[in-house]
Amino acid sequence: MKILSTLACATLAAAAGSASAVPTFTAGGTALAGEGLVTSVAGATTIDFNSGILPANYIDGALFTGTNGNHAAPPGDMSKYLSAGTSSDQHSPVTASFSSGLSYFGFYMGSPDTYNSVTYTFADHSSTTLTGTQLATLAGDTANGNQSVGLYVNAFAGVGSKITSVAFHSTQNAFETDNHAFITAVPEPETYAMLLAGLGLLGFMLRRKSS
Repeated sequence: MKILSTLACATLAAAAGSASAVPTFTAGGTALAGEGLVTSVAGATTIDFNSGILPANYIDGALFTGTNGNHAAPPGDMSKYLSAGTSSDQHSPVTASFSSGLSYFGFYMGSPDTYNSVTYTFADHSSTTLTGTQLATLAGDTANGNQSVGLYVNAFAGVGSKITSVAFHSTQNAFETDNHAFITAVPEPETYAMLLAGLGLLGFMLRRKSS
């Protein structure tokens, strides 16, 4: 996997807030025939859009196959993919929300452009935006719309943090992604402690009532 440049990481760290919650971004996926790239992260759930039905937590998304003048399938992707843009029933941003919070979110994208960007929002209401240039840098490439370029982008929320939404922006045509993957965040130890304390108090009250 390739790590974002030192300068970009410093910028992202400043935007994200406290050091304990700094997200990490890498590029790296596994090739799958007909799909291009899929996540390499163990335990992740993948959304491939192949049913043709957009998940309920995705707002303003449009699904396509193939390539035309307004959108282009990511390299090797023969299936349905999600696209954000300015025409052909596309919208921007396309936002995916995750009420329970995620520790990881990944997606496959093609032909990175300077007018593409993705914004990650976290449980503490902070956010981090990667520009098309930064996304291309992950793959060691440039953001010039080259349709032969595809990369799998991984975002890890960081210690004590959760990703609550991911928004795909494109001010022109288009920002094409597929094979979104996620891992739901595990509750923090203090959450378990509060739950156990609440259950203990409930048990105490029930015992008092029965006596």
